[in-house]
Amino acid sequence: MFRAEAKGQALEFKEGLSGKGAAPPGVLRTDSRLAPKAMVLGLDLEGVNKAYPLKELQKARAINDQLGKQPVLIVHQPDSDTTTAFLARVDQQALKFEAADNQAHELMDLETHSRWDAYGNCISGKLKGSHLDELILEPEYWFAWSQFHPGTAIVMAETGGTGF
Repeated sequence: MFRAEAKGQALEFKEGLSGKGAAPPGVLRTDSRLAPKAMVLGLDLEGVNKAYPLKELQKARAINDQLGKQPVLIVHQPDSDTTTAFLARVDQQALKFEAADNQAHELMDLETHSRWDAYGNCISGKLKGSHLDELILEPEYWFAWSQFHPGTAIVMAETGGTGF
């Protein structure tokens, strides 16, 4: 618990999203590669899964990755702490992206130099009108994600992890 004071009253807060604290009782398996309550965004595609720690995503804007044989794009917008994920392919052409601005409100694909919004819509260029297929990121504490996805890969920015 954390303690704070507001208008002379002591308030207590649970550890929540702080990343601190242990896994709750009853967790059968723990994975020490991350803190139990580190927040991750998990992605599972065709039986291949990866965990993207939120603290690592906050260092990146456009993450080009691969899950199995599928090209994947993860977009993180730091001003809103919003993260979206897509299959990075249009008409069987795999694409790689980079942020076109420091908040990743727009992206540019490196193959056609078309411009995209952060929600997978091509807004200008050769691919204008195209849309990337969305993928569902699962926000979880590390202890929960690793419990159901043992051995999952963790994408880390400082180790030159996939796509950074």
